[in-house]
Amino acid sequence: KAQKLVEHEGRPRTRDYDDVTQEFMTTVIGEYRTRLCAEAPMPDHIMETNLLDVSWVQAHKATGVNLARTPQLAKIVTNRRSQVRGQLKTKLRLLVEVILGFHSSQSKSAIKKNQSIAEGLKEGTNFAFKVLHEDGRRGFLKVPLIQKIINTMWFANKHDNGVRFHNHLKPFPYPALALVLTAIECCIDEWMTGMQTDIPFTIQEYCGTYKSHLKCL
Repeated sequence: KAQKLVEHEGRPRTRDYDDVTQEFMTTVIGEYRTRLCAEAPMPDHIMETNLLDVSWVQAHKATGVNLARTPQLAKIVTNRRSQVRGQLKTKLRLLVEVILGFHSSQSKSAIKKNQSIAEGLKEGTNFAFKVLHEDGRRGFLKVPLIQKIINTMWFANKHDNGVRFHNHLKPFPYPALALVLTAIECCIDEWMTGMQTDIPFTIQEYCGTYKSHLKCL
């Protein structure tokens, strides 16, 4: 049974619990986050429950700890759902600005150019192609931005989930790739007015976009 050592009013946290529980929770959270990206990055309630079930079983196998799944502990894990999207978008924002050629400025010419870039990239998912010509496009998914964000998000160091739970992300699964494309599109959407504005990367706003990208892979 999990021993809660700290009581407070806010969200439940892993560090509120004893060392054994913390070890188990660290494992189950890593397993859940990785499975989430690999299998159902924008899950409905049933998918989310299934992911939690499987992740809990795997964490038990990995740690040897048989921990009862309380609502509070489950919440600590499932809270990671929105965190994954938030972290991905945060890592992407600057990359999108620099690599895709946007320029933060209040000058009319820069704003107009940013709008033009954003519209051009969004058209027919041009941002996912390495080479754009009048006579056609080549190199679908070969753009450096895609590989860069995959490495940054999941494989930057030995502690990252892509390394620790590599069996879920090698080969890199289509749902995770569709999530990356959707996040890139969200970052491009932020430039559609010509000046970067924050657009939350939520399931409500981007589930349809995610499904469209997944269908094309």
